[in-house]
Amino acid sequence: MRQVIRGDGTDSTTAAQAYLDSTGSPRLYDLILIGPPENPNSLWLTNYEAPLIYTPYGKFNPAVLSRGMVEAKIGLDPQDLAITWSPGLSASAAATVNTGTASPYQLARLHFYDNWPVLILRCIMPTPGDANTIGCAVWYGGRVQTTVPQRNRIVFNTRSYLDVISQKVPSTVIEVTNTLAATTALTLPTGDPTVPIFKCVAGSSENYIIADCLSPTVNRIYSGNLFRGGYMVFLAGAGATLAGAWSAISQNGEYTDGGGGHHSEFEIYSPLPWPPTPTVDTFYVSKAPPVNLGDEGYFGFPFVPNPTSAV
Repeated sequence: MRQVIRGDGTDSTTAAQAYLDSTGSPRLYDLILIGPPENPNSLWLTNYEAPLIYTPYGKFNPAVLSRGMVEAKIGLDPQDLAITWSPGLSASAAATVNTGTASPYQLARLHFYDNWPVLILRCIMPTPGDANTIGCAVWYGGRVQTTVPQRNRIVFNTRSYLDVISQKVPSTVIEVTNTLAATTALTLPTGDPTVPIFKCVAGSSENYIIADCLSPTVNRIYSGNLFRGGYMVFLAGAGATLAGAWSAISQNGEYTDGGGGHHSEFEIYSPLPWPPTPTVDTFYVSKAPPVNLGDEGYFGFPFVPNPTSAV
């Protein structure tokens, strides 16, 4: 029996077991969160016929959903799971150049959802529409590997978090041939107390970004390809057109404009869907993750807007 948490945050595993033992047709529904909770483009979906409010996470809206089977097994082998969502015809709006107004189909075509965290909660509902009295159990956690837009549906191919486990497996443990990976989500430059944040300036394109540093040191220029192998993530904000978009950085340095002004420049591997809006779009950057998890780095989702320290 998995741990079940009520809407008020208390443990309700015993109550959940009692309810399941008392009925042959329990009300069980999925709550699916695709994306970080703080991202405005995140998807809050449920296969229940009406909106459900589960207090620890918020409001989940009814949607046409299907997913693969979540398996319960012993070992460290990561699980792949496909989630299919049909946003409906109203979501097939004309293409825009703003991630805040783009349809899910357009965002899927742009691989906007790739690498987003995925959380599936199993809701145990004693009465219709009540997601809080008994609450929910965490059913699955992972990340989006690829998104495949199809006619009237989007398929999210996900993999569980086990694929980033970093630990030595004793020879007597089953599945010792499983390949383990090590990863960190954010790595700060040496000496910086917070993640560097930049604002785009005129002259940027889809794969060449010119920007000025806003913090932690105004107008600082990081030279020597410090961020090569790292990545940039665009932030939400008033007028932002690329919120949530990201790309790996191939090189960075200094740019001098025609008026003698000095700015930071970034060349990126994957072109953005459209050029950033000057003086409006902002982003943070991370150095390349360390080879060993014991090195300097910050552990968390790639969309944390204001990490404050490294570990």
